Amino acid sequence: MDRSTLAVCSDLEGVVSVMKLKGFLILGVLMVAGVALSQRLEVKVFWLLNTKQCPGCDLKGAKLAGADLQGANLKAANLSNANLSEAILSKSNLAGANFQQTDLSLVDLTEAEMAGADLRGANLSGANLIRANLQRTDLKRANLLFTELTGANLKGADLRQAEIYGANLSREQLRQTVVPDRNQ
Repeated sequence: MDRSTLAVCSDLEGVVSVMKLKGFLILGVLMVAGVALSQRLEVKVFWLLNTKQCPGCDLKGAKLAGADLQGANLKAANLSNANLSEAILSKSNLAGANFQQTDLSLVDLTEAEMAGADLRGANLSGANLIRANLQRTDLKRANLLFTELTGANLKGADLRQAEIYGANLSREQLRQTVVPDRNQ
């Protein structure tokens, strides 16, 4: 190769190196932006509604009223202070999820897996929990007024200070369940 060809090749290598560097910078900026976006509640809600998958997600305060989340995986998700009223969560995996102070009124939780969930102060009035697994759930101060609990597994659940007037459950379901003392 002559000197002019070598000079052109050298210049091209420099241009390619600069382009690679710019490409890596742009890729880095996009990655940072993607991470920032993934932390936004709106993005997580959009993802959940479209994939029905968000285990371990922080969805605190999410507005999901009336959402069809049948069969969703929200295992160990934080849904505290969220609005899920009238949502469909039948056959969903909600084990270990945090529902503190969450509006779950009129929600369909038929056959939902909720073992170990935190439902302290949750509003479950009029909810359908037929055959739901509520083992070891914390239902202290929960509103269970007129809740359907036929066939629900309440073994080890804590119902202290819960409002259960009109709830459909049997004595059999309350065995090994912590219920309020009548003298309190």
